[in-house]
Amino acid sequence: MSGRNWKEEITEQWGIEVINDSVAVPRHVLWTTRCSRTKEDRQRGLPEEMYVSALNRYFYRYVKSHGLRFGVLSDKYGLHLDTERLAYYDVHPRDLSATQKMLLGRLIARKASAKGFSTILFYNSSPLMSKPYFEMLAHSGLRILYMTRLPRTEN
Repeated sequence: MSGRNWKEEITEQWGIEVINDSVAVPRHVLWTTRCSRTKEDRQRGLPEEMYVSALNRYFYRYVKSHGLRFGVLSDKYGLHLDTERLAYYDVHPRDLSATQKMLLGRLIARKASAKGFSTILFYNSSPLMSKPYFEMLAHSGLRILYMTRLPRTEN
């Protein structure tokens, strides 16, 4: 990203709406964050067992304390939903081709739609580190909202 107005750039380039306040989030939205390379080495796991970076743990505390459905954007599965136990993997977003990101975007759409979601909120503190996920999400055809901050939670 060029640094001019990153919010406008995200909207123009990927059609993603940047929001600043969780109050602005529509009621029936699937909350997501990115995967992390800090994964527990297990055969299969729920998102909170596989992706254990500080950002991920903070996100889980927030969504669980608010009773929200969630998933993690995955460089292998597209979307790892909160109730799914999936196999461990190690794929880095830099290793994904444009075609693979397009296919992952379609997987995201399929999985979210199957659960009744037409809007996804994507949380990641860094817009720059979000670029591969913006690319995937843009291929989903769903309405995408993006936030860089979550309100503090007591839990």
